[in-house]
Amino acid sequence: MKFYKHYKNKPYTYLGVARHSETLEEMALYETRYANDLGKLWVRPKGMFFESVTIDGKTVPRFREIPLEIKAFTKVSAAEFDIVAGLMEKAFGQWDEKWFQGTFKNHTEYYLQLAYVEGQPVAFKLGYKLNEREFYSWLGGVIPEFRGLGIASDLMKAQHEWARTQGYKRLQTKTQNRFRDMLLLNIRSGFNIVGYHSSDEGGAKIVLEKEL
Repeated sequence: MKFYKHYKNKPYTYLGVARHSETLEEMALYETRYANDLGKLWVRPKGMFFESVTIDGKTVPRFREIPLEIKAFTKVSAAEFDIVAGLMEKAFGQWDEKWFQGTFKNHTEYYLQLAYVEGQPVAFKLGYKLNEREFYSWLGGVIPEFRGLGIASDLMKAQHEWARTQGYKRLQTKTQNRFRDMLLLNIRSGFNIVGYHSSDEGGAKIVLEKEL
């Protein structure tokens, strides 16, 4: 994840390192995650970005990396259902329990990941066993205020690694053109488009597979 907070507690997205075109000095490039009339993109020397400072006699990082905590479940209880429902409502603007249960009750072996930032649930990824060789990556989402931090990518990598350790040989997922960011993330993560089929859920569904 690329989430940092300044010692004054303002949030930033760390974008990476650039070089000064004349001196070749490494510069940290970062973006505000709050309204700033002076602009969103900022740079400062890399060493300064990652250095510690003394504030009120206490040494602290100038920019503190905020870790992503991922909790994984192979059994989904009512408590996890409630968290997923809240995340789906925030991420997609709705929670349709009847639609969700229509698929959920037809499977028995699940893998759920819940992502937390500073104790707050911010994202999820949920999939289930198709057969002995294939795992289906079903649903996932990141709430709007925490997008752009690489959380969806981190969850995907963790899910794929888990599936590999469980002996699965192939992953399958489906998406739609309206979820363009997820489609592109899947392709960047090694999925190939293998087909599509019609759907009454807002357009044709694109079928993707990845060999593990």
